[in-house]
Amino acid sequence: MMRIKLFLLFSFVTLNLFAQNHTEWVRRHLESDFYKTQFTGFYLYDPSTKQVLEDYNGEKSFTPASNIKILTLYSALKTLGDSIPALRYERKNGDIYIEGLGDPTFLHPEFKSVNKVVDFLKNEPGKIVLRWGKFEGPRMGLGWSWEDYEKYYSAERSELPMYGNMATIKRGKSGPTAFPATLADSVEYQESLFSRDFFDNKFYLGSRNGNSARVPFVVKNELIRQMLADATKKEVELTDKDLSKSAKTLFSLPSDLVYKRMMEASDNFLAEQILLMVSAKVGGGMSTEKAIQHMESRHLKGMPHKPVWVDGSGLSRYNLFSPQTMVYVLDKMYQEFPQERLFNIFAVGGRTGTLKGNYGGKRPYVYAKSGTLSNNYCLSGYLVTNSGKTLIFSVMNNHYLKENWQVRQETQKLLEFIRDNY
Repeated sequence: MMRIKLFLLFSFVTLNLFAQNHTEWVRRHLESDFYKTQFTGFYLYDPSTKQVLEDYNGEKSFTPASNIKILTLYSALKTLGDSIPALRYERKNGDIYIEGLGDPTFLHPEFKSVNKVVDFLKNEPGKIVLRWGKFEGPRMGLGWSWEDYEKYYSAERSELPMYGNMATIKRGKSGPTAFPATLADSVEYQESLFSRDFFDNKFYLGSRNGNSARVPFVVKNELIRQMLADATKKEVELTDKDLSKSAKTLFSLPSDLVYKRMMEASDNFLAEQILLMVSAKVGGGMSTEKAIQHMESRHLKGMPHKPVWVDGSGLSRYNLFSPQTMVYVLDKMYQEFPQERLFNIFAVGGRTGTLKGNYGGKRPYVYAKSGTLSNNYCLSGYLVTNSGKTLIFSVMNNHYLKENWQVRQETQKLLEFIRDNY
């Protein structure tokens, strides 16, 4: 009996020493000269034992960048179901009345093989009457860099997105061309600092953008009406009258296909539209703010620190989250949804999406979401150790003057240590 007690005591002391040594290594790493001129936070949690393994500035607030998409994903998983809601519709007097529910896949080039919604509308006998005006708020998000209005990652938000709310402009043999063709007469050969006017759909091809460019278009009701008419080859009218409560819902794609694209490619447009779909589903109109309020009041009341959460993509500089709060959301997701499903949606280190160039190994060990803005890099998600444990982590780096690849490299050193020693 005495030998057993001594053995247990020795084991306990040994484990504590190992844990202290690991924590000391983590602290030394995060307090090395590399990190001296920036702000860094790290939080590591074991969901099986509910034990905090490491906490370095875990309670402080950071700009999370695209780590916000973790919140968007959780909102969708809790709300939207297995398929993406595309339209509400009802038939009256031989015509079909529809309203958009924010579905970002409608004629989106990344989902071009799917024409379910277009085919559905084409097969209707009468004209299409589109309810327009449900979207609330600015077309671009609060705290976005508005001078990026012409960039591919800043597509406008809307209630009935088409073609990803993007135009592709190209040089052609007989003049400039555009896709969708509805915008064909809106492109000019002209030298300009920007590829599009700020308020109008006037596009410019010059030496700055070469032979082609993908540019967000300005969402306007008449443009959407004409695009829908061109796509369906049917007459389309606009109305401001609501559909009845008995209107049916048409669904498009399996939800996880869209979530996977959002998380792997860090697609801002998909993320913003997903929050609008959440808002439409919970009956709060079509508003990013209302979707966030719903999630914070219904599903995320236990967050350890009150965050500042303003958009779905993380483009906003107003967003503020602590590593602890990010891990809290990841843990809720882990407890409520199958691991296999989550690991299939998140980018995989060394294998897919934005993590393809980092965090690789003989077998995958990081399933996470990165977040990058100028001078900011964050990574939050799940880590599978060599001992077989699944841990939840959040690393946040803000306000550094180094190159992004250098910060990613140091983050990889940290996560490799966790993988090999925990």
